[in-house]
Amino acid sequence: MDYLHEKDENTIIIVGLQTDYCIDASVKCGFEHGFKMIVPANTNSTIDNAYMTAENSYRYYNEFMWNGRYAECISFEKTLELMNR
Repeated sequence: MDYLHEKDENTIIIVGLQTDYCIDASVKCGFEHGFKMIVPANTNSTIDNAYMTAENSYRYYNEFMWNGRYAECISFEKTLELMNR
């Protein structure tokens, strides 16, 4: 995080695997350190667990847990627009 602060970065775009593990931790940690967190639609995934299917986990985190709290969950196209500014 220090490296990003030193470079005057204030926004992090998160993509990857294990929505309910690595991605969730990264989104919340970045938010706690003052970064604007962006999660583009359909750019994270996971597997079924004992409580939820992978699809339900994806929807829970992207549509309920993160969006408007810890991150801005937006379309991939909108993310590309932000990156090209």
